[in-house]
Amino acid sequence: MTEIFFVGLGLIGGSLASNLKDANPDMIVSAYDADPKQLERAQSIGIIDKAVDDFRKGAKQADIMVFATPVQTTVKYLAALPTLQTKPGLIVTDTGSTKSTIQAHEANLLQHDIHLIGGHPMAGSHKSGVLNAKKHLFENAYYILVHDLPENADAHARIAQLLESTRAKLIQMTADAHDRVVGIVSHAPHLIASSLVSLNAHYASEAPLVQALAAGGFRDITRIASSNPEMWRDISLENKTHILNIMKQFQAQLTDVIHTLETENETDLYDFFAENKAYRDALPIRGKGALTSTYDLYVDIPDKAGTISQITDILSSHNISIRNLRILELREDIYGALRISFKNPDDRDRGRTALKDFDTYIE
Repeated sequence: MTEIFFVGLGLIGGSLASNLKDANPDMIVSAYDADPKQLERAQSIGIIDKAVDDFRKGAKQADIMVFATPVQTTVKYLAALPTLQTKPGLIVTDTGSTKSTIQAHEANLLQHDIHLIGGHPMAGSHKSGVLNAKKHLFENAYYILVHDLPENADAHARIAQLLESTRAKLIQMTADAHDRVVGIVSHAPHLIASSLVSLNAHYASEAPLVQALAAGGFRDITRIASSNPEMWRDISLENKTHILNIMKQFQAQLTDVIHTLETENETDLYDFFAENKAYRDALPIRGKGALTSTYDLYVDIPDKAGTISQITDILSSHNISIRNLRILELREDIYGALRISFKNPDDRDRGRTALKDFDTYIE
């Protein structure tokens, strides 16, 4: 009987364990976590079959091992694996967001009959912990698998087959190609968003209205700056080479924009906005990318008592769950904007349909 051993049972590890256990009832799902409470919670809700209190014991029994730990922690475990007693042909994968430092261990592990297939599920949630695990978390998300050595082709096929139950979109890449792509679409944007917030804070000390007026669109475009600082410190250092190249290119583009403004080149300025608008408008609307998506409806509502409760009642009567409500603007005698955030695009579409007969404007 196959035993899959999870190291780390947060949201990602717990969700993947839940999915694989549901799809493979004959498989033994075991887990180790530095926090014993995570294991207790996972076992109490049936995500794992058994909790392991010693990593070495779990490694000895495993046929497949999944590291759902921070990349730097995973690297330490990978370095130690050759010194442990493991089953012949052990397959190891992970869920980290950078791959080069992970795959640097591929050749050494292969010499010990351990087959490393790097993994990166591009899915997440605003919630954390195993109690928020969802077996459908990876559905329609990109799930990148990495191996650089041809000897690991069979192990790659085994992991890909195992992950079919997640209904994720599996992509095969090299470690370097992966880190460059996620640097462009995820890692550099996090640094840029945090830099924009820092710029706002600089001017807010001079003009208090800067902070007040940043409550709307500015807050939305810098949403990712609220991400876990410890995690993003580690990611930035792990993928430093690619991020630096990307940020230097961004710096050069900013220099070009500054020059365009200084010379008041109307044609170039128009082209700058038009070309980027066209590219942005052509980006996929549906589907999950490297950044966690938000699924919102903006509803114009009059300033009348009970209006918001009417809207939530309508959604509730259609059994539509909402993640968050936020009033963007509401003043006497004018319409305000209510932003309703949903868990997924299907709920958002159902919400739009449910509210179509309500006296609102929806976008």
